[in-house]
Amino acid sequence: MKKRYFLPILAIVVGLSAQDGQENRPAGIDGSQEGQAIAETEKKLDDRIFEKNKRLTRHTVLFKMKIRTLPHRTVLYKGKPSQDGMTCEIAVDQEAKDNSCMHLEIYSFIKSDDGKSEMNLGPRNKKIILFFDGQNSDDPDPRKEAPRNLTRIRSVIYKYNFEIEDKVFSEIADQAPNSQPEHNDKMELFYQHDGYPFYGTPESPSEKGVGKYILANVENTKSNPIRNNFKRDFYVKHLDQFDKLFVKIFDYNDRDANKHYKKNVETLKNSLKY
Repeated sequence: MKKRYFLPILAIVVGLSAQDGQENRPAGIDGSQEGQAIAETEKKLDDRIFEKNKRLTRHTVLFKMKIRTLPHRTVLYKGKPSQDGMTCEIAVDQEAKDNSCMHLEIYSFIKSDDGKSEMNLGPRNKKIILFFDGQNSDDPDPRKEAPRNLTRIRSVIYKYNFEIEDKVFSEIADQAPNSQPEHNDKMELFYQHDGYPFYGTPESPSEKGVGKYILANVENTKSNPIRNNFKRDFYVKHLDQFDKLFVKIFDYNDRDANKHYKKNVETLKNSLKY
């Protein structure tokens, strides 16, 4: 009978000893190393975002290219930064040398994925604005335009559901995209629901996460890895989607240029018939 109860009692003693050890552990020290794991995960995510930002510097090739073809429900224009530096004001001359920003937007409609676009349930769109340092080169060939550093990347997500009168506006402004991988203090976020709060209103201690705040203030602990979730589940994919869209737009229009060459060759070939 004694042997029968020995193991359960031993397990209880070991458990109590471990609990006692945790209670005597200095506050703030994570013995399970989960805090360190979260920090290492964030570093990897920061490196991925940094590489995505570097890829975006290559899209200067679009500054001098005549954009005649765009994917469905996509808007692209070039221009100069507004006075507050947050929007790209469209230029009359889309191939001007001093154009230094690019606005790319995808628009859609609520439940369009379900084939209900014609029901006019409300708009939804997302956009990215790239602000480049310096000016374009004198080389007329857009393919030879060198990459340039980005001074700012601004992303906006907007959705307005007419059915339930629900309007959401989210903004992410990266103020130093090519500076260093870790720059949470340079990334500003703004969240607005149904027009509240007014645009640009900073968050308050009583309403965290409502209004404007920096990413460094967002909790990133083992119980609430919100910052890592934001980067992994949204921002990396967001940058990747727009990077691929920029590449697609260049390829579409470069292909059109090749069509012009082919058409000319075909015209010359047909001239041999007379």
